[in-house]
Amino acid sequence: MARKHDETYKLIFSQRGAVEDLLRSFVGGDLAEELDFGTLEALPTDRISDDLVRRQVDILWKIRFRGNWLYLLILLEFQSEVDHFMALRILTYTCLTYEELVRRNELGADGKLPPLLPITVYNGPARWRAATDISQLIAPVPPPLRRHLPRAEHILLDLQRIGERDPSSTDLVTSLGRAEREPSAENLRRLMRDMAGRFPAPVFAELRKALLTWVAGAAETWQISRDALARIRTLTEDETMYERVREMREQVHRDGVRKGLEQGLERGLERGRAEGRRALVGRLATRKFGARTAKQLSRVLEDIADPERLAEVFDAVIDCDSDAELFARVGM
Repeated sequence: MARKHDETYKLIFSQRGAVEDLLRSFVGGDLAEELDFGTLEALPTDRISDDLVRRQVDILWKIRFRGNWLYLLILLEFQSEVDHFMALRILTYTCLTYEELVRRNELGADGKLPPLLPITVYNGPARWRAATDISQLIAPVPPPLRRHLPRAEHILLDLQRIGERDPSSTDLVTSLGRAEREPSAENLRRLMRDMAGRFPAPVFAELRKALLTWVAGAAETWQISRDALARIRTLTEDETMYERVREMREQVHRDGVRKGLEQGLERGLERGRAEGRRALVGRLATRKFGARTAKQLSRVLEDIADPERLAEVFDAVIDCDSDAELFARVGM
């Protein structure tokens, strides 16, 4: 697995939206409802033990429970190879993080340590078979000693197998795993289309950029051509715009305000002369269906001056999945 591809996972989960999506999807709905996601805060990842040994975790977040002072620390580690002693590493990171909190006197009013939730995101091809609890790495002992053994379990998200429990899920982690399991330009495009729909708001702009960086790393690892990657980037930009327009139309439809729909579409089609609006519709058609389809569509656009009719063609370009469907919709 190429190093660039591995590093982009850290970039994705350095975004609040990705961390919230992960927690809601894989840690349990009951816990998610107790968390105030507006308080998510990234923490420094360098850790130095008392004997001056430097360690660095991949990503560390803290988040506040609703209505309580208590913070939950979220430790994320990313692996592309199975590590037999991963449970030991996680325990080491946990202890170093707690030592750092003690050193900086960042404890609760009662002097206790906050809970810490360790998660390993694994994207390697082989099935993960290493221990997920430190107790599983310790040799068997007689029953009287068992209660004295340390226990520290981390959540393992094995991306290539994560979708087996719910193949239809569209959460971020499962979608990434689906692309890892079946690497292709088409699946990368599907991933970005789904993520544009899941994270359409402007607040997620950095997350979408991180996902595009991940796509670039994946394309390099999977030897996907630069032309195919360029098309994915172009289509991703369009999908984001399409999702915003869809949301606008659906909201207006729910409100039953036809005038608002016309005004919203006019803004999407650009204010100004009919020529400018036709040019924009043609540009969208080119980017979604290609120059040949756009050229055929231009024959229809040339005869349209009515803004409402142009809005209908604009709808068709957004909604249709093939040029045949588009032509049938606009009456060609």
